[in-house]
Amino acid sequence: MTRKEFVRICGFLGLSLPFQPIISSKERDQNVLIIGAGAAGITAGYLLGQQGISYQILEASMNYGGRMKTNRDFTDFPIPLGAEWIHVSDKELEKIINNPNRTISTQLKKYPRKEQVGYYESGEMTYRTIPAVFGPFYKEQKFVNSTWLTFFEDHLLPEVREKIKYGHQILEVDYSGKKVKLRDQNGTVFNADRVILTIPLKQLQKGMVTFSPSLPDYKTQAIQRAEIWGGIKIFIKFSEKFYPAFTLFPDSDASNGQRLYYDAAFGQNSNSAILGLFAVGEQAKPYQYQVNSEQISYVLDELDQVFNGKASENYEKHIVQNWDREPFIEAAYLSDYESNGLTRELSHPLEDKIFFAGTAYTRENDWGSVHNATRSAHGAVNELLKAISAKP
Repeated sequence: MTRKEFVRICGFLGLSLPFQPIISSKERDQNVLIIGAGAAGITAGYLLGQQGISYQILEASMNYGGRMKTNRDFTDFPIPLGAEWIHVSDKELEKIINNPNRTISTQLKKYPRKEQVGYYESGEMTYRTIPAVFGPFYKEQKFVNSTWLTFFEDHLLPEVREKIKYGHQILEVDYSGKKVKLRDQNGTVFNADRVILTIPLKQLQKGMVTFSPSLPDYKTQAIQRAEIWGGIKIFIKFSEKFYPAFTLFPDSDASNGQRLYYDAAFGQNSNSAILGLFAVGEQAKPYQYQVNSEQISYVLDELDQVFNGKASENYEKHIVQNWDREPFIEAAYLSDYESNGLTRELSHPLEDKIFFAGTAYTRENDWGSVHNATRSAHGAVNELLKAISAKP
């Protein structure tokens, strides 16, 4: 089963990973540090707070959200510069919140089966419906006038916000003693009983964090052999809409990357014509290599070929998010074609002191999305709670 088949089946069946509180009140005297305030870090903090466990989140940048980054100035609805779609059942939102008494205000929009998908090859465009292209179980949904980030801001961040400390890039992790010691770029030392590490995998691959003792060979090898895709998103505002819901190419879904154009305003309460470009892996590089005006010219030239010159005629403005240049992240996500054996090695905790959570640190046959990051956070917190309960 491929990753995409797994995603579709999970979306059809509504599968997720349950989070079960397993800790007693006498075992809550713990100090936990979470490294990173992205989806996994915020979720882990939120869950620890539900258990009454003391925690703090150390974030390298000056903003929360990580790859859920959102632009609110480009048009009349928020633009998701990173994570955009929800790939599984909307019941996943309830599982993330983990509280049946909380009302979820977030609205989602499914793609109608009649929506058109364009396929461009050898100078010719053909059109088919979404089920004909993506299969009968296609369950992708868009957030309505919101994003993944606003979902977190509305439902999780209020419980977590005061626990985040910004501008602390952790460079050293010493788990050789009873306490875990962390050192940031300024030499500040933090001590914790346990740590949940959600640093993007690319940062570990580049050796931005040193560990003492050194990481086990299996984990070091998993980190170094992981294929991590770079990525870019470009959003273009046009004076009129001339494109279908999705536009695909022969290389839109390949083992070395993906790319597509899509109607970014789909499902929004807006009349704006906003076209998005999503590209990762090798397919992202031609767009990333261009700079300044050359970049948008390259994109408009490509679109003009597909849509008979309408792109240049209707162009108004654009924004670019090159994830390879995003500080403290520097990539998109782990390749869809990696093995789940590798992600399990990446997620394995160290001596019941260091736990891993994030889009690449999963124990399922799927990764690279926000819901995976939250599931991994649930898993890491569960493992942490078990370790606390098992201590002599």
